[in-house]
Amino acid sequence: MTRAAVALGSNLGDRRANLEFAVRGLASCGEVVGVSGLYETAPVGGPEQGPYLNAVAIVDTMLPAEQLLAGLHDIERRRGRTRTIHWGPRTLDLDLLLYGRESHATDDCVVPHPRMHERRFVVEPLLNVWPEAALPDGTRVSTLKASVADQDLTDLGVWWPPRPAAQGFVERGGWWVAAQFLLIGLVVVALGTGGPVLPGGSALRVGGAVVALAGLALGMLGLRHLGDRLTPFPEPLAGGEIIRAGVYAKARHPIYGGTVLGLAGMALFGASLYGLLAAMFAGVFFWMKAGREEMRLLDRFPHYAEYRERTRARLVPWVL
Repeated sequence: MTRAAVALGSNLGDRRANLEFAVRGLASCGEVVGVSGLYETAPVGGPEQGPYLNAVAIVDTMLPAEQLLAGLHDIERRRGRTRTIHWGPRTLDLDLLLYGRESHATDDCVVPHPRMHERRFVVEPLLNVWPEAALPDGTRVSTLKASVADQDLTDLGVWWPPRPAAQGFVERGGWWVAAQFLLIGLVVVALGTGGPVLPGGSALRVGGAVVALAGLALGMLGLRHLGDRLTPFPEPLAGGEIIRAGVYAKARHPIYGGTVLGLAGMALFGASLYGLLAAMFAGVFFWMKAGREEMRLLDRFPHYAEYRERTRARLVPWVL
């Protein structure tokens, strides 16, 4: 049995999910006995590209070094890794850093990794999970830390094992769901109770119809891109990921936004003051629910902050 250190990196797609896939895949190569904290760093070399998430996993394996490296490449391939651009962006990058105290230098396998001593995003996670790690010549990896200390690195903390998804109605945010449907019902009731009539006549009704149809379209586009990841709960689904395509490139919670627009449009079409007030209250509620959901998303996906910064609208594209 040999103890090996494997560097994990990703800067394409759902980076954290890619690293989680890698750790689970390493079970086919041996026993995963430790996983470092999660780190974010700027890319080193290659074309312009996004930041990486990095970690190091320790594996006790019976495989020879060459077979272990082949296993790492197979895990990369299964996650969609392509090797078209040297040092280019990648879905998943797995490097064999150390293989016990052994040295290998063949065309296919070189360990220790020849550039590990140059990279803080390798040295620091390695020491985090294997403080006594040493090179084949006996040099402690801890002595390399000072030489890379000037490189930028963001420590994102513990990430493995993944925090289990909340279970049960209340733990998943069930009261938010109950309040959501209660408010929608309140708007419907308000529309049917009569009360003060909004001025504007037919022009108001036409405007209300346009707003309601816009809300329906926004909600349907959100549903289309969310697909089987749809859930009424603000707690993210286990194994979920951030959707950035389609309308989600313009608004982070288009289904909530579409619901608010639809309710407001119905109130305007019915010229109902009570209905409009109830719809506005529902809008505040969905804004708060979206905020609570984003707190959970930030907890599970550190790169959600970058998506939120780029996609500024929370509910309605270009508006809110």
